[in-house]
Amino acid sequence: MTLPRNSARTSQRALDALTSPARHEVLGALAEGPATVRVLAERLGRSRQALYHHLDVLERAGVVQVAGEVGEGRGREKVYGVRPEGLQLTDAPASRGEVRAAVRASQAMLRLTAREVAAAILASGLRRDGPERELVAVRAKVRLSPQKLRQLNEHLDAIHTVLTSTADAGKEDALYAVTLVLTSAREAGLGDATRKRAPARRSGR
Repeated sequence: MTLPRNSARTSQRALDALTSPARHEVLGALAEGPATVRVLAERLGRSRQALYHHLDVLERAGVVQVAGEVGEGRGREKVYGVRPEGLQLTDAPASRGEVRAAVRASQAMLRLTAREVAAAILASGLRRDGPERELVAVRAKVRLSPQKLRQLNEHLDAIHTVLTSTADAGKEDALYAVTLVLTSAREAGLGDATRKRAPARRSGR
């Protein structure tokens, strides 16, 4: 799930569509470029029947769209592509339903990440150090000044730029999974009293 800046809030329907790790996988595969169900089945190792279901949910939610068709006659197939504007999430969700959907969508993304990390740990031959290392896992809970928070966000923006600037990537290049999460945190053991207070909602929205 992409979290870029300067965009409208994601609809609850789109968030609901992203509560499945399988649909996050589909979006990841489509990030490589528009594809037919047949191609997606090859990329993901999933049945076409299951993929038709997931694509239908994503299309109805406005997250993917039919980008064209290929083939002729009975062999004609739809080509699906991602609608970037359907994936954007910046403002705090306005309703309880959107909050619950955003939580479930985030949990689905992290479950998929956990599976990918586990598979990578079990894999042999991965480079685990040096400038071309292929497995990195970092978690930190730290206090950041406003200046440090701005610096961190600048680095995250730079990483996001690298991840979305892959026009020159070829099929011979290795495939990697990257998950970025930055969130405010509570003081351990002090409950909700120390939560950072959310800004008041502006009227007219």
